[in-house]
Amino acid sequence: MASGLESKKTYIGLSVGNHNSVIAIINKEHRAEVIANEDGEHKTPTYIAFSGEEEYHGSQAKHQFVRNAKNTLVGFRDLLGKQYSGDAAKHTGSARIEAGADGKAQFVVTIENDEGQSNELRLAAEDAMERYLRRLRTTAEEYLGRKIDGAVLAHPVGFGEEQKSALQAACQKAGLDLLQLIPEPVACALQYGLGNDASHDDAKDTVAVVVDVGGTGADVSVVGVHGGLFTLIGSVHTDEVSGEILDEVLVKHFAGEFKKQTGIDVLDTTNDSRPIRKLRQAVELTKKTLSSATAAPCAVESLSGGMDFNSNINRTRFDIMSGKAYAPLLDAITKAIEQAGYTPSHIDQVLLCGGAARIRKLQSRVISLFPESTVLRDDGGELDEVIASGCAEQAALIAQGITDPASGADVQAKAVAKPLGLQVAADKLIPVLLKDTPLPASRTVKVALPAGEKRAYIAVSEGEPVALPPVDEDNEDEDEDAAETEEKEHILYRPSKLLAEMVLELEKVDANTRLLVKFFVGTDGKLTVTATEPASGQSITAEIPAQ
Repeated sequence: MASGLESKKTYIGLSVGNHNSVIAIINKEHRAEVIANEDGEHKTPTYIAFSGEEEYHGSQAKHQFVRNAKNTLVGFRDLLGKQYSGDAAKHTGSARIEAGADGKAQFVVTIENDEGQSNELRLAAEDAMERYLRRLRTTAEEYLGRKIDGAVLAHPVGFGEEQKSALQAACQKAGLDLLQLIPEPVACALQYGLGNDASHDDAKDTVAVVVDVGGTGADVSVVGVHGGLFTLIGSVHTDEVSGEILDEVLVKHFAGEFKKQTGIDVLDTTNDSRPIRKLRQAVELTKKTLSSATAAPCAVESLSGGMDFNSNINRTRFDIMSGKAYAPLLDAITKAIEQAGYTPSHIDQVLLCGGAARIRKLQSRVISLFPESTVLRDDGGELDEVIASGCAEQAALIAQGITDPASGADVQAKAVAKPLGLQVAADKLIPVLLKDTPLPASRTVKVALPAGEKRAYIAVSEGEPVALPPVDEDNEDEDEDAAETEEKEHILYRPSKLLAEMVLELEKVDANTRLLVKFFVGTDGKLTVTATEPASGQSITAEIPAQ
């Protein structure tokens, strides 16, 4: 049995997706542990279904969806706080959606009592979320054997204030004390441990791209981590690549096989849409298996016309069929990096999360956008559990008093606008304070002097990123030969504006003489640079007003 932190209160982390949700807690070993639901599964389908007077949640509701879709609620998370629209009504493929009195989208289902009398039940997205969160809270309490005192919950990076307010209201109505709402990419970065080893001497400045491929869409976010502080720099969303779209590739393939075997077209839903819903649920497992095996089966009992379906597919064939589906994701990654003011060569890590991100071909296509120095990471646990685990990490920090929940993870602090550093050549800048470092910020670097040189010249400049030169694939062999004879260092930053020049005349130098150059930028944006020779105590300072 899992246990929470050794404290008086029990806090959990929650990730509520459009298709699945995950609950996590930090156990006695101080590691994130996912809480299993009543069926022993780590993922709880984000479904609610009504049959007669019974209300079902999770896996039971998902099973109801096959034969009772008109009374099953799916996709209510993304409808939170939104006005009704035709697009919203088409999105879920479940219960009917209409406009409520306040113009907001609401689900309409039919419930039937023991006497056979039918009544319509109307549920706004917020009401559906309240019911679902209450069930998740109960699941956690039954598993842990104690009351849940609070939760950190992740929200999609694209949620506006009205959507976040609706989510907060649903938590309150569900009796779930919401400690903090944090953006999903920040939760992901927390689970991957970014910033954990930052110290006063080494801030561990990191720029990461979070690639979150979920059931209904993908989010690409650029996150800066400086001294353990997270900055959400920018994000791009696309609906053109998702778990559903990749599922559809398999659905069409297997539907074609079934038609060849039986003559029955399950894609024709004119008379019966249950077979296609059965097949869609079956290929979810096929897709997941292909991420870790070279082949996977697909089996559906009584798919249509009383006939069973059994088949299999190998990973290579799936990769070929789904190849075009990844292009929108690559475009979103490129766009997110450009909009954030970076190039791929300035990205230290790519962090993967979301169930569909486990597909190996997708991963290889993503990392192809970056140089070898960029690390692709999928070691944060099961990829569809990463965000909930990151929320649990944040809940643990709140429980320990390390993080103040009132501070809010969505508050964007003032930050360094452009890289600041030492100009060492006309076309080369050594960055000291990176772009997007939260203010106030301080960094110190050691600088060696040329042998016998008593006159230390220091040039402080703003910089700009330099993109990697394009690779000419036609001349790849020639490039490799040239690299053997002349290895040229790639410059990541170049000076764009000289801010200050300083000269420190030293009385005595030797081979071990070093200067400590400290950059400090206050919340007012003023830059102060101080160069000190520790042995003699000689120093010089330059102050540059906010630009």
